[in-house]
Amino acid sequence: MVLSKTASESDASINSTFASRYVRTSLPRFRMPENSIPKEAAYQIINDELMLDGNPRLNLASFVTTWMEPECDKLMMAAINKNYVDMDEYPVTTELQASPFSFLSTKFTPVNISVYSTTTHSR
Repeated sequence: MVLSKTASESDASINSTFASRYVRTSLPRFRMPENSIPKEAAYQIINDELMLDGNPRLNLASFVTTWMEPECDKLMMAAINKNYVDMDEYPVTTELQASPFSFLSTKFTPVNISVYSTTTHSR
């Protein structure tokens, strides 16, 4: 998203309509609130903010896959808590990651040698 303006004082708080049964006052946007709020309210506020993003399925110019089979979603959710940077801790995941490269190398190269590189990214 391109930022066209800087945050002002009026943008410094969040007023959530749908979380209003849990939150009676506006919440600060850029600092921790003084009091805690229920987890349901925090979820609703963040979910409402995320709804303002575009819908990736409607972005016909994107090269990114926006739909997967449900089985792929289940596998991703089962492995989402793994810190893949620690490859020694997750040897099966490392083996599974190499499989597509092996499949492709046997399909497109005359000899059964595969050379590949993996990357991990963290911000």
